[in-house]
Amino acid sequence: MQQARRVCRFPSPRLGLGSSLALLAYMLSSGTPPLRIAFIGAGTMAGHHLQALRRVSMAHTVVGVHDVRVGAAEAFARRAGAQSYTSVSALLEETRPHVAHICTPAATHFEPARQALLAGAHVYVEKPFVESLSEAETLFALARERDRLICAGHQLVRDRAFEPLLRGAANLGPVTLVDSYFAFRPPRLDPYRPPDRAHADQLLDVLPHPLYTLVAALESVDPGAALELVNVTATPTELHALLRAGEATGRLVVSLRARPVASTLTISGAHGSLTTDFVRSIVLGTANAGTSPLEKIANPFLEAARLAWRSAASLTKRLMGSADYPGLVELLGSFYAAAAEGDRSPVSIDHLRRVTAVYERLAVRVRSAVTPRPPAPAPMIETAASRPRPLAVVTGAAGFFGRAICRELAGRGFRVRGIGRSERPDDPHVHEWVRTDLAERVAPDVIGGAEVVVHAAAETNGGFDAHERNTVGATRQVLAAMRAAQVRRLVYISTISVLRPPRAFWERQAEQTPLAVRPERYGPYTWGKCVAEEVVAEAQARQEIEARIIRPAALIDWSHVEIPGLVGRRLFGRWHLGFGRPSLPFAICEVGLAGSVIAWCADHFAEAPPVINLMDPAVRTCAQLLRLFRDRGWRGRMVWVPVSLLAGGIMAARFVAKVARRDGGRPLAVWSVLRARRYDPAVASTVLAAVREQTPVAEPVRRQIVAPEVSGAYG
Repeated sequence: MQQARRVCRFPSPRLGLGSSLALLAYMLSSGTPPLRIAFIGAGTMAGHHLQALRRVSMAHTVVGVHDVRVGAAEAFARRAGAQSYTSVSALLEETRPHVAHICTPAATHFEPARQALLAGAHVYVEKPFVESLSEAETLFALARERDRLICAGHQLVRDRAFEPLLRGAANLGPVTLVDSYFAFRPPRLDPYRPPDRAHADQLLDVLPHPLYTLVAALESVDPGAALELVNVTATPTELHALLRAGEATGRLVVSLRARPVASTLTISGAHGSLTTDFVRSIVLGTANAGTSPLEKIANPFLEAARLAWRSAASLTKRLMGSADYPGLVELLGSFYAAAAEGDRSPVSIDHLRRVTAVYERLAVRVRSAVTPRPPAPAPMIETAASRPRPLAVVTGAAGFFGRAICRELAGRGFRVRGIGRSERPDDPHVHEWVRTDLAERVAPDVIGGAEVVVHAAAETNGGFDAHERNTVGATRQVLAAMRAAQVRRLVYISTISVLRPPRAFWERQAEQTPLAVRPERYGPYTWGKCVAEEVVAEAQARQEIEARIIRPAALIDWSHVEIPGLVGRRLFGRWHLGFGRPSLPFAICEVGLAGSVIAWCADHFAEAPPVINLMDPAVRTCAQLLRLFRDRGWRGRMVWVPVSLLAGGIMAARFVAKVARRDGGRPLAVWSVLRARRYDPAVASTVLAAVREQTPVAEPVRRQIVAPEVSGAYG
C-alpha cells in the first residue's frame, strides 16, 4: 500500500455529506483512507461506471464530478453523494482525486485525461481511448513522468468468457486465424437510410470493442509479433479490415446493418476453433480438428448441447445478478487495486498503443467514406415578388418524427431551424442548424425570430432520470427561451398514452379525457410526457405562450414496417407475440401524415384546435393494421396471448427479479399499460380533412436567378 499512502498526502478535499460519512466510516475502521474518485463527464457511461462501483470491493468514495452540462453534473452528484464543479480545474484542485474517470464524449478524452494526470490522478478513460497515436504517446509520457497509471474502458477483456477463450486457444495448436465480428443496431438511427456522418460516428463509437478484443487475442497468440494493418474497406455503416501478427491473420468486421446483432471472437488453429459470444458471455466450440469420423458425427451434437446449456446458465446469471456491463466491475476493481498498491495497470501501455494506432487509421477510412454535403446554393437576388419566409424552430429535428415534420414545414413555405444535440443532419429541409443540449439553458437567440416553435424533442430510452432531464427539463428550457425571445406560439408534441386508462372497456377517450394520475406507474416515457404536457399547460394558463398540443398515436412508417410495441413483440424469425387479440382497437398514424398535421397547425395556428388526439380514423383495430402491413410485404406470424394472462406473467417475472436482485424498483401498472383503448376520432378527422383540403400544390420548378460573379478586371 506504499503508493496509496503516498498519494493520500493531498490536502483534504471538500466532500459532499454522503461521501464525507463514507470516508469517515472507512478511516475509523481501517486507518487507511479509501481511494478518492472523480468523474469528468456525467453522461450515460458515467452512470454505468457509478452503478458498477457499487460492486467494486476496493474501498473508494466519489468526491466530485464535472460536466459541461451543469444540470447533468448536479444530477450525477446527487446520485453519487458528491459535489459538482463548474470546471475540470476546480474539480481536480479541490478534490485531489486518486482516480479520475474520463467519460466525456468520444474525441474529447485527451484534454481532460491530460489535466487529470498533471493533477496527480490515475486515469480511467472510456473507449475510444484517444483519437490519435500522438495524443496517446503524450499521455503515456505524462503518466511515466508522474508515476501514474492509465486504463482504458476495454472491459470485454475481463468478460468471464474472454479469459477461458485465451486459455483454450493454447490447445488449438498453431493459430492461423482470429475473427472479430460485431453487428450492432443503432438505437437512434435508421441504418438503412442513406448513410451520413451520424452513421460514421456511431460506427466509430462501437468499433473499439471488436478491435481491442481482436488485438488482445492476437497479442496472446504471438506476444512478440508486430501488428500490421493489411487492408481496409469502409463505408459509414460497414467496416472490414485485415490484420497480421506473425503467422496469424486477424479479420475485423463491424456492421450497423447486418442482423442478428452479435459480438463474437473466434480463434482457429490446427486443432480446432473456439468462439466467445460476448452477448451471452459463453465460450462455444469443441476444440478438435473435426477430421475423424467420430468428430464429424459428434461435433454438431456436442456444440448444440453446449450452446443450450451455457446459454441457459448465462441467462440465469444475468437474471439473478446485476445489469452491469460485462467485465466492467472486474476491470475497475483490478485498476483500483493497481492504483492503491502501485501495481501495473490491467490494460498495458503496449496494448493501448497498438489499438490506438489501428483505430486512428480505421477512423480516417470510415470518415473519408462519408459523402460530403453539397455546397450551399448561391445567394438569390431579391425581386419584387420575393418575400421572407416565416421561421419555424423545430426541436428534435434530426429524429424519426422530426425529419417528417421538417419536410412538411418546408413544403408549406417555412424556413426551418433545427435544434438537436447531434451534428447537422443531411436533410435539405433543415435550412439552419443549432447544436445544443436542450436540457441546459437555451439562449434566446436560438428561438429568436421564430413565428412558431415545434417542440418534438423528447427522451425515448432510459429511466426516470433521463426522462426528467431530456423531456421535462428540456421542455422547461424551451419555454424559458421562448419567454426571453418573446416568441409565443408553440406546437407541443405529446403522446396519446398520457391519457388516464379507461374506466370501462366501452369508454371512448377524447381530447377532454384527463391526463393520467400518478403517471409514473405507466413507465418513464409516459411519466415524462405527462409532466411535460402539464408544464406546457401551466405556461399557457399564465398567458406566457399560446400552445397547440398534439398527441400522436403509434407512429407507423410504411416503408419500414415494424410492429408497434403495444401490439406485440417479435419472438423469433417471423413469429411475434401479440398482446390480446386481433379484434382489439388500436390507434395509429402514419409518420408523414402526422408531420403534415403538425405543419398545418403551425401554418394555421389560430384555426388549429387546442388539443388533438392524432390518429388515422381509417385504421381502428390490430387486424386492420396487420392487413395493411401484409399488403406492403410483411410476412410475420402472430401468436396472440390474452392481456390478463400476459400482465400476470410480467408481474410475476418482475416480482422474481425484484427478490433475486433485492431491488424494489418502481411499480408498473402492466394491465393498464397493455389494455385496449377506444378513441373518439372526431377532432382528428376534422383536422385531417382540413389538411388535405389546404395542402399547398407544388409550384413548377423555376430556374433560380443567381447573383453573377463579376471579375475585378472588368469591374
